[in-house]
Amino acid sequence: MDSYKLLVNLPDTVVFLSPELKILDATDDYLKAMVYTREELVGKEFLSLFPDNPPKPDFKNRQLLLDSLTRAIQSKKPDHLPARHYTIPSPESQGGGFTERYWEAVHKPVLDKNGDVEYVIHKTTDVTQRKAARDAAEWEESKYMFMMNALPQLIFTADATGKVTFFNKRFYEYTGARPEVLEEHGWQHVVHPDDLPKMEGKVEEALRNGTELQAELRLRSSRGNYRWFITRCVPMRDEQGNVLMWVGSAVDIHDTRQLVYELEESYEKMVELSEQLQQAYVKAEAERKVLQQLNMKAPVFFCVLRGPEHRYELVNEKYQKLMPNKHLIGKSVAEALPEVAEQGFVGILDEVYATGKDYVAENIPVMIDRYDMGMPEQMHLTFIYQAIYNENQKITGIMVCGYDMAEKGSLTSR
Repeated sequence: MDSYKLLVNLPDTVVFLSPELKILDATDDYLKAMVYTREELVGKEFLSLFPDNPPKPDFKNRQLLLDSLTRAIQSKKPDHLPARHYTIPSPESQGGGFTERYWEAVHKPVLDKNGDVEYVIHKTTDVTQRKAARDAAEWEESKYMFMMNALPQLIFTADATGKVTFFNKRFYEYTGARPEVLEEHGWQHVVHPDDLPKMEGKVEEALRNGTELQAELRLRSSRGNYRWFITRCVPMRDEQGNVLMWVGSAVDIHDTRQLVYELEESYEKMVELSEQLQQAYVKAEAERKVLQQLNMKAPVFFCVLRGPEHRYELVNEKYQKLMPNKHLIGKSVAEALPEVAEQGFVGILDEVYATGKDYVAENIPVMIDRYDMGMPEQMHLTFIYQAIYNENQKITGIMVCGYDMAEKGSLTSR
């Protein structure tokens, strides 16, 4: 049996070292990953393959690699090196420069019959694609977490059994409850005692039947007082119809409900004004229904713009309704809304992207060609441009969140 042939053809990235860390040989997969030939590698100092990248003086991968190898040799036991960002020099025959990789490694000493280290096996695993996939998943999670925390509603999620797994920032701000308190006592901790039994019954029924839940209840604020909310919770299901999780929201209807209560309380004393009272009551009920509809969909328009060109990556229904005939996803603001660019808003986006400083506009006129017919209309909007950061605190996009003053004026008048 040709043992050497078997070794170099192992389906893995392995290099064989002397105790002095000189390269004795390597598998074909290792040569392919390192973009070297066997002749270029054998006999070289192993650490010479991993010089510190000159443009990145804070990298210490060479020293970390040496430390791991030294521990393996001195302890005569395998030593594991966690995934690290490596900048590997490419051969001059391949154009030189550096190749970006993420690797994790294990160093295993091979002992002779006297128990001394005769060889060191350096086995690596290229996890670059896994790291890229994880970074992409983290970006998606941070993006949606940002949007959930930007909403003015109280948002929460629960697992299939009803155990709450997430409260948004607005929930903590309103209730003043600490995460560890809510984790121990649950949402019941902030519900009015008089409303709790009925609410628990509704939750139990929804969990048992897998049906949507909607209820009005009082929630305690950070100041200790209670306000009325309308809450709605819907199940998310898999392809087989099994409940995977629950998503809920709560909208403050205290002022509307208080108005209804005061009107009802004074009804008997105002018989002569019964007609006016009835009209007010109907109006208040209509407003409550409007609030229920708003609870089903975010009451603000928002979008996510990605990169320095401010390309639309995500828009909600409210935002699309501002310009229903325009296709936005994948286009830059300048491409999709040239009339907006002409008004200087792209320049403002550039400044937010460059500086990270929020831009807030209150009730300003904006000309928008809503129906893509070359006939811009003036709209009065209130909105904020807010930078989105990745895990390295680098700006990667901009969140736009706001509302149409015409819609707000309509709701306020009610």
